[in-house]
Amino acid sequence: MLETVNIYYEGWGERWLWGTLVRTRRVTSRPVTVFEYSSEALSRNIELSSHRLPLKQKTTKGFPVHQLELPGPAYDALPDGWGMLLMDRLFRKRQLSPASIGPLERLAYVGNNALGAMTFEPVAPEGMESDQHVSLESLALGVQEVMRGKGGEYLEMLMQVGGSPQGARPKALVYRDPLTLEFTTAHIAGYEPWLVKFPAKSEHPEVCAIESVYAHCLQLCDVQTPDSLHFHLPGGHAAFASKRFDRLHDMRIPVQSLASFTGADYQGPGSLNYQNFLRATHLCTRDIRQKAVAFERALFNVVFNNRDDHTKNFSYRMDQAGNWQLSPAYDVTYCTGPGGWHQMDVCGEALNIGREQMMQLAAEADLTMQAASELIEKMGAVASRFTSIAAELHRGAIQKETLQEIQRQIDANLARLR
Repeated sequence: MLETVNIYYEGWGERWLWGTLVRTRRVTSRPVTVFEYSSEALSRNIELSSHRLPLKQKTTKGFPVHQLELPGPAYDALPDGWGMLLMDRLFRKRQLSPASIGPLERLAYVGNNALGAMTFEPVAPEGMESDQHVSLESLALGVQEVMRGKGGEYLEMLMQVGGSPQGARPKALVYRDPLTLEFTTAHIAGYEPWLVKFPAKSEHPEVCAIESVYAHCLQLCDVQTPDSLHFHLPGGHAAFASKRFDRLHDMRIPVQSLASFTGADYQGPGSLNYQNFLRATHLCTRDIRQKAVAFERALFNVVFNNRDDHTKNFSYRMDQAGNWQLSPAYDVTYCTGPGGWHQMDVCGEALNIGREQMMQLAAEADLTMQAASELIEKMGAVASRFTSIAAELHRGAIQKETLQEIQRQIDANLARLR
């Protein structure tokens, strides 16, 4: 069992030891994870986890079980859903029980491929950046085989390019040639880093087109979101790709999720609410204006029925001056939520959120009723045209029944807000 992992900060072209994780039995009879900041991290005074792990000289332990007893920034680097499935399948292929693999070993398998600015050493071969060219078509084929319980020959490749991104749907880290606009899994200097998604098992390919329409609606509502593309692939497959906001050229950009910043369990609906989100945003960014940005994200999710609004689906990004801001919106699409509920409530309501609750949230964001009303009308004007927008962008890619369901739910949400 791996007992020590060094965590390196590689944000904005720098590279230095941020801290060390040790898995030890010296404290109790069972393994305990202990973290200590490096002397360089203390001298540089860059807070990457100011709320839960402020810079200090002494060692820290007792991290939450839901974070695999890891500090937030390290747990943020681990995959969930698809990436964890790949990791566990690879362990079984090598005659290893996933239950016997500790959190530090898993960080080694993430290695250099973590989202954000952290890297981990030692690095397993699967944690090295890929130099192998694989097309989107081949990625889609490999994903389908693995989801069928087959595709053992694809596991190493998919683990290298898709073992670190989070979320339930299959994903892969890819790069786009800025001249030819073609994609590859090979990390080539000067190519643009993107993230590509495929439908999950038993999902219709339309889910990729739906997310593409949502990305366009975000732009129409002046909500910052990455550039994105939708693909029809051979064999009836589809993909949705978005430009990564944790990279600029070949530089890593520090990112932390709302879950990491607060320590909330993203798998527990109701672990935070939208008021907590606004307050955490103010605490992280130290910029009161960012609370209004957070309100816009909440309003969009309510209007457009994105109820997969858990704490890993919001993040903060640090600029070169060390200031944190909300990251561009991501993983935003139509979702009915667990039992039809939002994962985060608005002023106590998570099922049928109405105008009263949104106005209370607007007050929390220091917005006037007039400003909040104008935002509702602005987003409502876009949302009421969802079906026609989808037809303009991807005619025939989304089933008629699905479009009717989405528009019906959006219209019901709008009726409660007006």
